[in-house]
Amino acid sequence: MEKKTLCRICTAHCPIVVEVDETGRPISARGDKDNPHSEGFFCLKGKHFPDLHTSPTRLRHSLARNGSGALEALAAEDAMDAVATRIQAIIDEHGTQAVAVYAGTLFYQLPQTAAVATAWMNALKLHLRFGSGTIDQPGKQIAAAAHGQWLAGSHVFDECETWMLVGTNPLVAMSGGIAHANPARRLERARARGLQLVVIDPRRSETAKRAALHIQPRPGTDPAVLAGIIREVIAQDLVDEDFLRANVDGFETLRAEVDPFTPARVATRAGIEAHQIIRAAQIFGSARKGTATAGTGANMSGWSNISEYLVLCLNAICGRYRRAGDRVANPGVLTTRRAFKAQPIAPYPVAGRGEPLRSRPDLMPAVCGLPTSGLADEILLEGEGQIKALITIGGNPMRAWPDPKKTRAALEALELHVCVDPRLTDTAQLADFVLAPKLPLETPGCSLSTENLSSISPAFGYSECYGQYAPPIAQCPPDSDLREDWEFFYGLAQRMGLDLTIAAGVFPIPGVDTPTAALDMQNKPSSEEILDLLTMDSRIPLERLRNDPNKVLFDDEGSVTVEDRDADNDARLDVGSALLFEELRDFAAGDRFDRPGFDYRMISRRMANTFNSVGTEIEALTRRYGTNPAFMHPDDLAREGFVRGDLIRLASPHAEVEAVVWPDKDLRPGLVSICHCWGGDPEKPDDVRKVGVNTGLLISVEEDCGRFSGIPLMSALPVKVARI
Repeated sequence: MEKKTLCRICTAHCPIVVEVDETGRPISARGDKDNPHSEGFFCLKGKHFPDLHTSPTRLRHSLARNGSGALEALAAEDAMDAVATRIQAIIDEHGTQAVAVYAGTLFYQLPQTAAVATAWMNALKLHLRFGSGTIDQPGKQIAAAAHGQWLAGSHVFDECETWMLVGTNPLVAMSGGIAHANPARRLERARARGLQLVVIDPRRSETAKRAALHIQPRPGTDPAVLAGIIREVIAQDLVDEDFLRANVDGFETLRAEVDPFTPARVATRAGIEAHQIIRAAQIFGSARKGTATAGTGANMSGWSNISEYLVLCLNAICGRYRRAGDRVANPGVLTTRRAFKAQPIAPYPVAGRGEPLRSRPDLMPAVCGLPTSGLADEILLEGEGQIKALITIGGNPMRAWPDPKKTRAALEALELHVCVDPRLTDTAQLADFVLAPKLPLETPGCSLSTENLSSISPAFGYSECYGQYAPPIAQCPPDSDLREDWEFFYGLAQRMGLDLTIAAGVFPIPGVDTPTAALDMQNKPSSEEILDLLTMDSRIPLERLRNDPNKVLFDDEGSVTVEDRDADNDARLDVGSALLFEELRDFAAGDRFDRPGFDYRMISRRMANTFNSVGTEIEALTRRYGTNPAFMHPDDLAREGFVRGDLIRLASPHAEVEAVVWPDKDLRPGLVSICHCWGGDPEKPDDVRKVGVNTGLLISVEEDCGRFSGIPLMSALPVKVARI
């Protein structure tokens, strides 16, 4: 029997059709060709989504570490009893500052989990909440705070004449710049109607190959390229004077700060042609509608905050926002109902959001969240305030965090480590308890998480009025004892005598009062009831999506237009932040990351068939390359005497690893490009050809860390190579 649902491996949440046998076991999957939003698109990860549910490595029961140190099966209810008792004992002795939570990327893709787990943290008043955002794209929140936000939203991809992508490859990542559903087809249609795409990326990526202009700079030089483009937009008189006059402060400061970045100087610093800066300004500045956005490449390369801020400044001076009377392409489906107004939210504080970490007094808690790069040190640093317990949800720190050796030492030092995970990952193997959850095909879900991404950044979320409900379509494995992820946190709250209040949505929407609701702590709600609460006061009631699963587009629900500015609103956006321009002057002073003798730069990349550490154990998804090779330009391979498949030694100033080398003619010479989130336990070395290389071993969490977020230098990292 075939059943329609959503793939939930990555943020794209593609509609798929899954074949389920008579026992409720998912067998295969294909794209939903009848879905007008995706038009049948899905990727190889989606094809093998059922394999994650039926894999022999999947946990069927929760686990607890016994007296001899081994993990053994434990009933889910007993596991919650034990975990609640242990957490409460630590709080009673050390206070809530001894308990921390790490939420990985998958945490936000399961809205019920994000809501109930957050409610549990709120009820306990836990302030040590760490997430993947501060080792991913933390500059977005920092830049938005310094710049302010526009309540009418930015232009969306499907209506634009130009588009600029900085350090992101949405045709592979399926997110981060082009609408999530079927991005390649959307891009081809946009190009056919005349859209001019500008891509800034040191690799001629799958997306860059389709660009009208591809600028291929040295990694880590995005601030120079962006400042140069802004300077040229101003010089070519392509600024939206009306928008600036009515809504923007700091323009003269911006003009002065970018003035040194002439095309010639940018060309020298970034290793590009000067005319490319002039051409990029013409393409982007002369269009009527368009948006610029940045991704992980720009954020991980050492200048996250200023790179993201310059992107916002470029959008602002070109007026890349909807105005009063404009049609809103996607007014929302399951997100909280709201008005779209042609007015700003004024800038708000970047930092000063609590006490700094004991181990990192240089990092004041900022709008992007606590610095995950400091979490291991915070666990290891003894004394008052030491973290004694960690709960990990939706992430795999041993693969994802920089410096996995320090990560391992920290996880082993904990009095209590609890993982909510369906697999015995490298991280889960070090836990005291592994709470085994159901997987998405066994639970109800919807498109809320991806729709809500529009709150994070321009060009995120859906570009059309799309929403979809996904009923549970598969049965849990026979003889299993599983709960939905959120049920563990509800169960802990019951045992700890806590009242839970959940908020609608997944991410707060700027300018909107988020609806909340108290949960019944005596009679556990169903997962469907939690979804109803998460979508309360939505423009389209979730019940309509349940009752009519074939209707996923809601453009016929009446158009929504941008309202005029409130009479009493005098807020303005700011393109002259003194705080962030300190970073641009620091950047202009020279390459602070240069290290003599380290002649290459390692950059991050996405691989199409895996999502972070998910899928790396499925042979069908890793067949092409085996693991995560170290890609190099063929000329570099020839100069070093390497051939495809050779084992090489890759060294940073921090450490060295082995890797398998592979040619990539689309790379800029002088680079080594590797996908993150592979490799095994660094204390148990295995054949790199089997498990891949953990690039986190090369990254220091003590040097070259970003301001506010503490994001380490994770891309554009100086390295040297040698034959083994």
